[in-house]
Order: sequence, then structure tokens, then C-alpha cells
Amino acid sequence: MTDWDIAELGPHDRQAVTDACRLADAILGRGMFAAEQVLEDLRGGKLLFLTAYAGEPSALVGMATARVLDDDGYRELVAPMPPGTLPAAPPSAGDRRIGRLNAMAVTAPMRGRGLGSALAAYRTEWLRERCTEAYVISWLHNGQGRSDGLLQALGWRPVTVLHDYWLPATTTGDHSCPQCGRPCHCPSLLLRLSGH
Repeated sequence: MTDWDIAELGPHDRQAVTDACRLADAILGRGMFAAEQVLEDLRGGKLLFLTAYAGEPSALVGMATARVLDDDGYRELVAPMPPGTLPAAPPSAGDRRIGRLNAMAVTAPMRGRGLGSALAAYRTEWLRERCTEAYVISWLHNGQGRSDGLLQALGWRPVTVLHDYWLPATTTGDHSCPQCGRPCHCPSLLLRLSGH
């Protein structure tokens, strides 16, 4: 038995999406999500947006996302990578369905209790069912909560270490890193999941 409930949000869950975006900003750094864009993406059916609630009264304690990428989303994924890391051809060119395990945030009191693992497993299965392959960029920081070990236990396989992957987003965009601020020079690990 767990002490949380996980909910899959839809385009009608405006307040829950807004609250989850604020939680992501507070934990992951500003600019990760815009509520209006999330709601629009949910209408398209290619975004999984999870929230987790715990306690009495129920409080938001976590959020996580995954998506099936269109050609533009795939280009955005590979653009900060060194050439040749992943094929440059978009998914439509090879009749592939490519997914991405996106961000996850869990409040400090809920860390180390299995919630992050549950959110990762839920999203991994969702991607495995919908995609021929999926990717995740795992933040290789020195603190607690690194996800690379958990992801490998769920079937994700390392591809390569990426240096300065988040540099463009934290120099020209609104994103900031909770560890090094702006710009972000944290290394990351690219992992791949085989789908159905």
C-alpha cells in the first residue's frame, strides 16, 4: 500500500496543471512548463501528465511527464546533442514512433519513499506501449535523487554522456538549473528504451 495517489491529467484539469507547473518551477528550476502549452498538448493526446497527491487534506507532492514526439519535438530533442548522437531524420521519415520521458519533480518530504520510482515506472510503461523507441536525458548531478540507476532498472539503456546539453535552454530561454543556475553546465546521460 502506498501513501499517495497518482492521477493522469487531461485538458480539462486546468487548476491541477497550473499547480503542477508551479511545483516543477520550484523544484526543477523556472521555465520547465507553461500551463497553457501543457493544456494544448494534452488535447492532442500525445502527452502524459501525471500528478501525485498525499495526505489529508490531499496535497500535491509530485508531477511527471512523458510524450510521443512529433517531428518538431524530435528535432528539439536532438538539436543540443553533438551531430550523429541520434539519427537526424525525424520520426516520420522512418515510420518510427519516438517517445521522450520528460521531467519529474517530487517534494522533499516524499523523496526516498518510492514515489519517484512509481512515477518513472508508470511513464516507462506508457511509452513502451506507444513507441518503437524512447529517450530520456538523466541529470548527472552530485546530489540525492539521481534517476539513472532507477531508469536502468526499468529497462532504459545508456547511450552516451552529454556535456552542456542544457546550455542553450539556460542561456537563451527562460530555463534555469536548480544546481548551477544560468547557464547550466551539468552533464547528463542519454538513455534509450525499446518499445513494442
